Amino acid sequence: MREKIIDAAIEEFTQNGLKFTMSDLAKKLGISKKTIYTVFESKQAVLIGIADRYAADFSKMQEELERDTSLDAVQKLEKLLCALPEKYCDIGFNRIYELAEKYPRPYRHLMTSVNHGWELAEGYLKKGIEEGKIQEISIPVVMAMVKGTVHCFMETSVLYQNGLTYEQGKKEMVKILMKGIKSK
Repeated sequence: MREKIIDAAIEEFTQNGLKFTMSDLAKKLGISKKTIYTVFESKQAVLIGIADRYAADFSKMQEELERDTSLDAVQKLEKLLCALPEKYCDIGFNRIYELAEKYPRPYRHLMTSVNHGWELAEGYLKKGIEEGKIQEISIPVVMAMVKGTVHCFMETSVLYQNGLTYEQGKKEMVKILMKGIKSK
């Protein structure tokens, strides 16, 4: 039941942002709100459940990327920086700043998951430099740029105001970044 509620909540968030209610979830699932409350104590708990699912899906993507021997370090870096589990592609991360404002605890929980891949990215940068595929650059500076951009995307309305999805923003960031750091 927990997974069904999370799936329905993801769909509701995708369609309505944070405006979805527990009644909306109950209606979508054809169950009572009381049943939902036996699994999740609040909407905030449902949002944390979504963040947990995202974390698990994101970790699985990272593991698959790490095992992929057909890609070099630069390709893995690009994929990692653009990574977003398929289920979340239309979730409306360009409005995730609303979560930061209205539900700070689930937002912090989600950001813990988002920040989980940085060490892997640093490793790919290091390996790309060693292989001569990435210029000699300051890894901490590059990572500060990436982290800062991702946080800006998630904590402000910059994407939403400019009609961009989170995925579009990340792809543009990665395109600009990779053009600047790849060896000529």
